[in-house]
Amino acid sequence: MDFPILSLFVFAPVLGMLAIFCIPAKRGDIMKTVAAAAAAVPLLIGIYLFFSFRDDGRIHYYESLPWIKGLNVYYKLGMDGISAPMVVLSGLVGFLAVVASWGIEKQVKGYFALILLLLAGMNGVFCALDFFLFYVFWEVMLLPMYFLIGIWGGPNRVYAAIKFFLYTMAGSVLMLVVLLAGWYWSDGKYLEASQPHLVLQARKAVYDYHAPLLKEVAEEEKLLKTRDPNAELGATQLAALFNKHQVDRGQVTNLRAHLNKFSGIDEAKFKAAEKAMAGNDQEAKVKALAEVPVPLDRTFDLIQLKLRYSLFLGDFTLFGSTLNFAILMFVFLYIAFAIKVPVFPFHTWLPWAHVEAPTAISVILAGILLKMGVYGFFRIAYPMFPTAAVYFAVPIGLLGVFNILYGACCALAQDDLKKIVAYSSVSHMGYCMLGMAALTGWGMTGSVLQMFNHGTSTSMMFLLVGVIYDRAHHRDVNRFGGLAAQLPVYTGLMTVALFASMGLPGLSGFISEILVFLGAFQSTIGESENGMLKVSFTSMTIVSAIGVVLTAAYLLWMMQRVFFGPLNEKYKGYGDVNARELFSLVPLVIVVVVFGIYPQPLIDLTRVSVDGVRRHVLAADERVHGSVAKAEAIEAEPLAAMPGEKAPVQQAPAEKAPKVEKKLDKVGAAPAAIRPQGVEVEITDVAPVLNR
Repeated sequence: MDFPILSLFVFAPVLGMLAIFCIPAKRGDIMKTVAAAAAAVPLLIGIYLFFSFRDDGRIHYYESLPWIKGLNVYYKLGMDGISAPMVVLSGLVGFLAVVASWGIEKQVKGYFALILLLLAGMNGVFCALDFFLFYVFWEVMLLPMYFLIGIWGGPNRVYAAIKFFLYTMAGSVLMLVVLLAGWYWSDGKYLEASQPHLVLQARKAVYDYHAPLLKEVAEEEKLLKTRDPNAELGATQLAALFNKHQVDRGQVTNLRAHLNKFSGIDEAKFKAAEKAMAGNDQEAKVKALAEVPVPLDRTFDLIQLKLRYSLFLGDFTLFGSTLNFAILMFVFLYIAFAIKVPVFPFHTWLPWAHVEAPTAISVILAGILLKMGVYGFFRIAYPMFPTAAVYFAVPIGLLGVFNILYGACCALAQDDLKKIVAYSSVSHMGYCMLGMAALTGWGMTGSVLQMFNHGTSTSMMFLLVGVIYDRAHHRDVNRFGGLAAQLPVYTGLMTVALFASMGLPGLSGFISEILVFLGAFQSTIGESENGMLKVSFTSMTIVSAIGVVLTAAYLLWMMQRVFFGPLNEKYKGYGDVNARELFSLVPLVIVVVVFGIYPQPLIDLTRVSVDGVRRHVLAADERVHGSVAKAEAIEAEPLAAMPGEKAPVQQAPAEKAPKVEKKLDKVGAAPAAIRPQGVEVEITDVAPVLNR
């Protein structure tokens, strides 16, 4: 196994927390240093991964260990292009939040221990590949945030903390229902008699996923037998191949026995079974399904759950009503993740939490925590329930547009600096929802970029609000005025942050918003086949563009009232930003400017994996409601080019490709976007080699 870099990324803050517990209560200075050092580890790992990671649509830095074997729960971590920007963002913002907490003097040990535990939970969410593990990390964040707001917050901190807790817990309960129901239904047994074609589709996907491993084992053993007819791969060699293809390695006790489960199964049997499914004889369908006994154990593995999405398409009866499993579970996940984004009407906890939380906690809330909601859609909701994602695309897009306009209008009505930034977050996260719902390459890439870029710009704004609050001890916009003359450096930094939030060209917010607009504008979701519009994403895009004007209005109005006009006499003695404050702000300025001028590295970090999610969703919906041929055409689509560039070639790095790569086009394998690093090859009958 390679060095567990993601485990270090996740648990380095926990080690720092344990170290803090061992430090005497009076040595707050040492605690702060230890906390900063512990938070610096994820930052350094994030920087390393940013420069070393290449998105090819597969899972990298894969780790898998058994945890609760009786329930098939495993400690699985990995990173692809969807999680990579969030890993970088979490490392950066988490470290800067710890540095911004240097002025905390109340219960220092408890504060820094909790903030490090909070960072560990967030880091874990972005790396988890097991639904159970994802849920554990999701819940780990709840208590630290509750106490950080409730103990170190403002005058109404208890109310804000309880409101945050109740909203988040409500979403967690719904996610738990999906977690348990998805695990229970993931073996497909409930569908074998009633809808065997859905089980066959899942078995085919799982077989295709294993195909590269099966082929390579067969070829390796064929080569060995040319030297010794009795030779076969040993446990060490098999383990190496399982690790290479990342196929259930952590879940398999007997590797040879696992391979033997696929003996006697080949493409011909699947084709025969598919032919039987096209008929009307139910008994023949069930019999044909039995001819391809691909093992489908109950699992929490997010990769496997994505492969088995067809198992969730069946109906079930609840309280005398027939419901579609995928639709109901998607609604539950939508509410759970929409609370975190937050999406109207689940947003009311956010302004209270932001206003009452300490500055550093507001930074974490806006910079990282809100992004976890959209990330949950990309990682779990869309892959597991792709047909429901298409079904609800228009409502999600409409709510995204409403978020953009509603958040901007609320920000216009605020006089508290923190409330303005809080409602601006509600507005800007609407762009993420709109781009994601559009189900286009540009739109979904823009959604992920918006998560990252908003995370940096809004973190910068909250840090700057904290700087002025430390001096003035209030955040009332109307009580400021003329600060540009007294605090020129502070004014310059705030100007950069505000313009980045506006989406000014040359700063990072522009590229993500323009990609969302371009992607949503060309989306055909919600249009009927004869061209008569039901609800058009084009019209939604036009309406959402009003949000750009409103954003400029409330941010420029805030800037005018705070920084220009006559200087209030009370503020003549205020000093400009100090060295520690600059240390926490300058990295964000660099990120905002660099990715505003040259966003290509950030786009390359995520676009292949994001496009894989798009193709998976659209192809799955086409298989269910359209034709298999169109679904296969969608899966084979080349990576969409960004504006102004030629279409790139989507393939694994040449140096990693084996000699049999030329047979790739003949394979009927699962799409590369849902397979960890591995190679697709032509499959022949491997039964003679595996059946021992």
